[in-house]
Amino acid sequence: MFATAQEAANELGVTLNTLYSYVSRKGLRTRQIPGTRSRLYWRADIAKVKATLGRRSEPSPRIDDTDITLLTPSAPYYRGRNAIELSETHSLEEVAALLWQADEASAFAPTVPVVPREIESLGKLIAHAPTTDKAIALLPFLEQANPRAFDLSHAGMCRTGADVLRWYAAILTDAEHPSSAPLHEQVAAFLSAPAEISDIIRRILVLSADHGFGAGTHAVRSVASTGVTPYRSIIAGLAITSGHRSRLGRTQGIWQWLREIDESPDAHSVVVRRLREGAGIPGFDSPYPYVNHDPRAEALLEGLAAVYGGTALFGKFREARVIVRESLDLSPSFALANILFSQLAGLERHRILYILGRCAGWVAHSIEQSLGAADVVPSAVYRGELPPAKPR
Repeated sequence: MFATAQEAANELGVTLNTLYSYVSRKGLRTRQIPGTRSRLYWRADIAKVKATLGRRSEPSPRIDDTDITLLTPSAPYYRGRNAIELSETHSLEEVAALLWQADEASAFAPTVPVVPREIESLGKLIAHAPTTDKAIALLPFLEQANPRAFDLSHAGMCRTGADVLRWYAAILTDAEHPSSAPLHEQVAAFLSAPAEISDIIRRILVLSADHGFGAGTHAVRSVASTGVTPYRSIIAGLAITSGHRSRLGRTQGIWQWLREIDESPDAHSVVVRRLREGAGIPGFDSPYPYVNHDPRAEALLEGLAAVYGGTALFGKFREARVIVRESLDLSPSFALANILFSQLAGLERHRILYILGRCAGWVAHSIEQSLGAADVVPSAVYRGELPPAKPR
């Protein structure tokens, strides 16, 4: 387990002085021999250091290397296309095909996935569960009922990706079976919403499709690297949405804050009270690479203002937004704009719309990790207490 200083230096082909410097420079761990001034060196660390010496620095396989989305301060880019510009005209199906590098007509064929017999009884058991929990419970049964899900070719995973999106839309809208209708129109029909609101839903889904490597994407890619179908890897992404430390899991706080300003006579008192108490203002924490300004949120809020600008809630939100900007120099996040739409449109708090959009990106990452990325073998570096050194 341990080597003497001279043995370690010989193994590495360096002088003793260089060896001593490796303790801090390269994390070489040592233990003092009891009763002496000599130290022993951990052989596993020596092997790791030796593997790096005399070798050019080459990029090692990483689970977060991707060709899917580039994040810039001005906009995310899906396969080189500005996502905000895409949201002006494209459907989620078109953007999914772009992210998956697939033919839209082939991936989103008119044929919908088979509805297994167990769904009716399972649906009754979990009827009152949140949307994501329903999906987590149902997706394994939906996978088993559709044998083509186990086709892990590129074309097969794209077809399965379309099935997953259609199923999630059905679960989101309490439909008994998936539909081949455009995804945003399915949600709009559930809300009995007019065309202008259907268009906002379409924009939200496109802008939600992917955003780099959050916790959900890491989870999806880690699971996808084991060779499962997109049904299973998407479950991993959905599982983190309730985590209070994940960005997707912070929606409840945003929802409550918007309820506070909606139920208060004026937004000013709500914001000032929170600032005085040091409670913070949920939804004004834009992620990297945006610095106090999320362009996705700005694009969505412009659309909301055109449709809902005359409502009481939007007016109070506008007032609160001005106060937060003047007090903290912060702007609304994309998550806040999404939850604001949900409240304006009458979506229940557990029906988080942008998770449907994010599923398209998770499928893209599942495909890239399964078919294109190098195998990633997780490794851990033990940093705890080492075994006691024994006199040699």
